[in-house]
Amino acid sequence: MDRKSPESLNFAATLGGNLKYLRLKRNPFMPQKVPAAAIGVTHQQVNKYESGINIPCSFRLVQLAKFFKVSLDDLCDPSFIHNNTKNHEVLDRAFDAEEEVLHGNLQS
Repeated sequence: MDRKSPESLNFAATLGGNLKYLRLKRNPFMPQKVPAAAIGVTHQQVNKYESGINIPCSFRLVQLAKFFKVSLDDLCDPSFIHNNTKNHEVLDRAFDAEEEVLHGNLQS
């Protein structure tokens, strides 16, 4: 499959969104360096996975699924976020944490 094909781009966006959702779902949400360290890549690489720029190889996909304790089907499911989110609570929590960082209220 061509990496620039619509199917490939759609898959990368779906996978990236699901990875970001799983990372931000944690309370408190985790920085990208946590899953990166767990699977042996840089936080920049995790950022590229989440933004859909890069697609992880099958070995990394399995590692990510194990880290987040989900199936490979969940990682690739276009409706995964919709099925697991109620009232945008993950998005609200991420926005609240971002506000705390901007205002210097985040505890280290």
